[in-house]
Amino acid sequence: MNANKIDDGKVVTSIIDRIDDTSEKGRISNVFRGWRKKVNDINKKYSKPRLKMTPLVRVALIALRLYLIMLVFILIYKFYTLVR
Repeated sequence: MNANKIDDGKVVTSIIDRIDDTSEKGRISNVFRGWRKKVNDINKKYSKPRLKMTPLVRVALIALRLYLIMLVFILIYKFYTLVR
């Protein structure tokens, strides 16, 4: 590896040496690995709900979930019938 010396004794590598040492694929995989670690940390933090829900609230949330799924199916069906 080529290095340029500065008066104070520190070694500074040139930009070309740094590019040669780490390939583009290696840098991209490091970025994705970092993002994945952040997402995993967030998922661990919020994996358990911090609020207590009454049974009525849980039923209401399940009903809303089913309603949204039904709307998506209706939207897909309508799109399919129009395109066909």
